[in-house]
Parts: sequence; structure tokens; C-alpha cells
Amino acid sequence: MKKIKLKNNSKKIKSIKISKFLFLILLVFISSVFTIKYLIKNNINITEEEYVNYLLSESYNKNNSNFIIKQSIKLLTNIDLKNPSTMLDSKIKNSKENNEKYKKDATSNEDNYDSNVYEKITSYISNPLEEKENPIIYLYNTHQLETYSNSGLESANVTPNVMMTSYLLAEKLNEQGISTIVEDTNISEFIRISNFESDAFYASTRIFLKNVINNKPTVKYFIDLHRDSVSKDISTCVINNKSYARILFVLGSSNSNSEENRKIMSDIDKISDELYPGLSRGIYEKSTPSWPLVYNQDLNKGVLLIEVGAKENTLDEVVNTTEALSNILKKYIKGE
Repeated sequence: MKKIKLKNNSKKIKSIKISKFLFLILLVFISSVFTIKYLIKNNINITEEEYVNYLLSESYNKNNSNFIIKQSIKLLTNIDLKNPSTMLDSKIKNSKENNEKYKKDATSNEDNYDSNVYEKITSYISNPLEEKENPIIYLYNTHQLETYSNSGLESANVTPNVMMTSYLLAEKLNEQGISTIVEDTNISEFIRISNFESDAFYASTRIFLKNVINNKPTVKYFIDLHRDSVSKDISTCVINNKSYARILFVLGSSNSNSEENRKIMSDIDKISDELYPGLSRGIYEKSTPSWPLVYNQDLNKGVLLIEVGAKENTLDEVVNTTEALSNILKKYIKGE
């Protein structure tokens, strides 16, 4: 009789512990929801710098939260209940369906980039990363303030831009063991101080490119990250129920290194098709002989221009793509 009673008591204690644990989880969840509601109601301002630091602090161990109530479960648990694939391993396998669905259009719709306009929408972000020794990749943004959609971030007054993309990609590449640095000079301010023409963006980044080429001999790849202006149905793909901002390689085909530039882009493009079918839109070639339109690729065979998504892509989609791109570049550089 005593044994039966002890067993019943043990079950009862265990049941109470489980109930308390579940109650604690519920309490934390409700508390978080009210906190987020408070932030939204009071329209708390979060700067682009604060937000990119938040993303980097997550180190991709958690899904990016858009600071909205419907994303609160993701913020707390790393699980998006509307997307069960977030509970699974994120490695992508070949998909015939993706290859057929997303064609390589290899076209681009570039903006007339006016930094004065963009400075009213978004802001320059100082470098949150530590300087790496013996870098292999140098990331920069000729058009630093090209913006993405701020969907889900309106209440925080954050508008993502391509500088965020560079910092996020660099962080992921460094985690992969590929030493990467980011150009953090404020290009718009540099143009103003130097009394250059207001649209001398490629002329300005050319100066910094030359400096890196001459003074950092370990750098083999110089990647200028932009974003396109094509419609979202072209710039977005879904792979294994996960949405990505598609990438596009841009080649200034009239430059002296064009064949070698093309070979590198083509090799990376093939790896992209292998690991993330549908992610790449191919290689867009522009043959205008005017030097700004060769995208400074005449300086080195490793100078690449990659468009990451377009203006309607969300930061979640861009974050997913930076992770994918880091895996693609790792395989290209290390063969892994």
C-alpha cells in the first residue's frame, strides 16, 4: 500500500512541476507580448546602427524578429509557427521544382541613386565589426544607402539598407573562417568633403579599392554589394518554405579583366545553383565602355558586383540570403 501511495505522490509532484514550468513559459510569453505592444504603441525609435547590432548579437542563432507582435514567438523561441521549416535544419537540398520555377532573367533595373534623397529615408551605419587580420574578402557598397522594404519595422522607424547586408554577410563569413572586412567610410560624406561631383560614387569607391589592392595583399575578392529595383516577384524565391532575396551578378563586360571576372562569377553562380537552386538570377552584362560603367572591375579580376534582392525585399529575406551567400562563397573559396 505504501509503495502505491509513494508512486501516486511522485506522479502528483511531477505533474505539479510540469504545470509550474508551463505556467512560467506562458507568463514569459504574455510579458513579452505586452512589452512589444508597449514599444509599438509608443513608437520607440531604433536607429539603423542599433538594429544591425541587434542582428549581429544574435549571430544567426535566432531568426530575425521584426519587432511586431506576430513575430514575438520567433523572438522568444526561434520558431515561426507559420513556417514549420524553422524547426528543421536550414541546409538546402537540390530541388528540381525551384530550378524550373525561377528563371535566370539576368536583367537589372537600376535606380538613379541620389544620396540626398536616401539620407532622408535611412542612415549611414558605422562598422560594428572588429578588424580582421589577413582578410580574404573586402566588402563595400558603392551605393551605401540603397534601401530595402521596412515592412514590419515601421513602428521602430528603421529602414534597412545595403550597409546592413555587408555587415551581416561579413559576420557570417568570419564565422565560416573566411576573414572578411567591410569598407565603412561614409561615401556620401567623402564626396562632399572632396568636392567631387555629386554622383561620383564609383570614382570614390575606386580610390578605396586601389588602397586595399595595394595595401592588403591577402584580399582576393572585392565584392560591391547593391540591391536591384526589379519587382518583388522577380527578386524573391522560396526554397524549402523559406523566402530569399535573389542574387544577381553584374559584369562590366568591356573592362580588361572581363573574361576572368566572368569566370569567377560563373563558378560562384554554379555553386549557387547547386546549393540553393533558384537563388541566382544569373550574370547581367553591361558593355558600355565608359569607365564608371565597368564597375571598377578593370582594377582586379576579383572585383565582383552582386545585387542582393531589390527594394521590395524584407530584411528577413536579405538575412536568409546572406547566410546562403556565405555558404556559397565558402564552398567556392575553400571547396567545402
